[in-house]
Amino acid sequence: MSEKLPFVITSMDSYLSVTLEGHCESTSIHEFEKQLKLKLVPTSTHVAVNCEHLLSISNDWLRLLLKFQAQIKSNEKQILLILVQKDLMKRFKQEGLDTALKFAPNLRDAMVVFGIETKKTFNTDFINPFLNATLHVLKVQANVIAVPQKIYLKKNGDSLSGDISGFIGLVSDSFNGSVVISFPQQTFLKIMSEMLGETYTELTRDIIDGAGEITNMIFGQAKTVLNDKGYGIKIAIPSVISGKNHSLSAMTNGPIVVIPFDSPVGKFFVEICLSN
Repeated sequence: MSEKLPFVITSMDSYLSVTLEGHCESTSIHEFEKQLKLKLVPTSTHVAVNCEHLLSISNDWLRLLLKFQAQIKSNEKQILLILVQKDLMKRFKQEGLDTALKFAPNLRDAMVVFGIETKKTFNTDFINPFLNATLHVLKVQANVIAVPQKIYLKKNGDSLSGDISGFIGLVSDSFNGSVVISFPQQTFLKIMSEMLGETYTELTRDIIDGAGEITNMIFGQAKTVLNDKGYGIKIAIPSVISGKNHSLSAMTNGPIVVIPFDSPVGKFFVEICLSN
């Protein structure tokens, strides 16, 4: 059985994604150089090196990254290390490497440095993980096959109301926001009936708590996908709001994307708000 390599290199639309994890030692550097050269040199693109789960890296690896940086510099491309842990950054500073290497706190900021994005805005890379997580959680937990409808940007004065909503904050080093999943009462009762294997006809405290559980599962799955892309979203605890036709106000003043869903048990919607 071959040893797992401490890196993954993926070609994205506008940059090269490199994920380093564990211990990057000299034994695997030749394979890393071979794969990086194969994908980087012909296209000469920007490179984002995700170091979130990197525990240690040898000087040979660092010299190799600097070598490739010099090669692509003539084409005005950069290699940025993102999500570097404090201990590693401390080592880089002690060895004077913090001036030779280039860093960004997360992928979003790296995109700005690369010139790929000029500001932190919604895009499909951000929205799709929440959409897919919602579909997956309801299918697995409640055997409900939901169908996403046309996504749109909520305007001032638009009112979307539900009878029960799960709310969770989005917090990272570079942006804040929130995610809300809101259900009409009958839709929610049918979903909980499917989840728990009993028939529910009214909202009780135990049933209401289920909205928080659903929100937490959706958030957890989406968070994993987004953090693999360098968003750096932190752990958060959901809360639940209930009441006939209540309305919700976002905690931030950024844009709000609405993802409506239809399903055999009724309609519901997810709101995502993001601020720079």
